[in-house]
Amino acid sequence: MSVCKTPSLEVAPLLAEPKEARRMLACGNTRLYELLGTGELESFLDGRSRKITVDSIRRYIAQRLASTQSKTTQSQPRRKRGRPRKAAAIVVERPCSP
Repeated sequence: MSVCKTPSLEVAPLLAEPKEARRMLACGNTRLYELLGTGELESFLDGRSRKITVDSIRRYIAQRLASTQSKTTQSQPRRKRGRPRKAAAIVVERPCSP
């Protein structure tokens, strides 16, 4: 008796739970819910479980990449990191009067 196996087609997930979405975006819980609150990510409640659409996550990443690339094409001076240094005191020598 032979067992006929059909090739399994892997289907990409359409929805992600908040924990999975945070992992996909490499962000924290607060940032994820900020994105949901501003409408940058689409979600809905399925009973008591929040579901976030994977398409909205992909769109968000694409928008961020596009805005980053457009900023890099414009020539802007690089911002220096850290605290600005104190201005060096300029010493002016004055001639001594007798």
